[in-house]
Order: sequence, then structure tokens, then C-alpha cells
Amino acid sequence: MNNPYWHEYKKPHVVDFEGVRDHCFQAFSIISASRSMMGLSSDEVGGILSDTFHEKAEERLARLFLDIALQMRTFEDFLTAIDSRKEYDAYVKKTFESGEFGSLGSPGTFERSDLSFRDVCNKIIHTDDFRPVYDNGSNPRDEDFSWGMEGIIELRGRLGAKEWDAWVSAEEFLSACLLIANFVEREDKRESEGS
Repeated sequence: MNNPYWHEYKKPHVVDFEGVRDHCFQAFSIISASRSMMGLSSDEVGGILSDTFHEKAEERLARLFLDIALQMRTFEDFLTAIDSRKEYDAYVKKTFESGEFGSLGSPGTFERSDLSFRDVCNKIIHTDDFRPVYDNGSNPRDEDFSWGMEGIIELRGRLGAKEWDAWVSAEEFLSACLLIANFVEREDKRESEGS
């Protein structure tokens, strides 16, 4: 038996697009469940199930986003070494608008720049603070109404000594991951049928 180490083909990380799809579904479900409780009175929200959701939702959402971002960013790195990069870049440019995913700035300033898909992955991976933004609907802030995730994730971190903050549209990012997974698998299928 030959030593598999010496095989001449490359052995990049395997990106599990089905796993990415499942994580996107789970992340969207957490955000949607939280949003569905937005503005409900304290009489309508409570009990052990609701308490458990509120206790675990943010941590689970952060882990899902990290795993998704790691896989998608790893996939983009792998593409730099193969011919499919041009097709992928053209697809991303055609499919996603500038600023669709969110913006980047520094705390205390009003200057912001648009985030690309790659930027969002990087910021999720390197964030020190993963914070979903909440609202309680049109209710007064001092009343006892339930808060729900509105679909924006605020990330904070540092690059050297400089602080940054990013506002990410969760649903746009998750949708992009699904679209990219579908595109890559269509391209792979097309290539295997053409061989």
C-alpha cells in the first residue's frame, strides 16, 4: 500500500456546502423565532421554553455564523489556486450589490464603507463582540414588552491598535452563502458532465 502523503494531487480543506446550508437554516430560524416574539407583552412570552431560547439563542447564533464564515472564507482561499476563480468572481460581482451585506467603520465616527462578502466573513472570524441588534416593535422602551432580533448583527474588533465595528445584514449574508453554495455545485456538476 502506498503512503497517501505522497499522492500528487492537492488536498485542500473540504467545504461542506450541505452543512453550510443547514447552518444557514438554523441561523435564520433563530433570528426568525426571536423576531416573532418582538413586541409581545410579558404575559405572552415566558416559561421554560422561552427562557431557554433567550438563554441559548445568541451563543448558538454566534457559533453558526463563525462556522459558516470559516467554511466560506476557506472556500474563497482555495479558489485562488484554481481556474474557477474568474467564474466565481464574475458571479459574485453580478449577483451581489455593493453595500448589500453591511458596513464597516470605527466607533465614534460617522464614516462607513461597504462590506463585501469576503469582508463579512473576515469580520465574523475576527470579531471580539458578536451582538445581534434587538427591537421591541413600536412599544415604548420603558414598558414590559419582549425584544426580538431585527436581523442586524453588530461586530466589534481590533486591527492592531485600531478599533472597528461592522453592521452586518444577517439575512443578506445567509442568503449569499446559499446562492454561492448552489452556484458552486452547479459549476461542479457542469464540469463533471463536460469531462
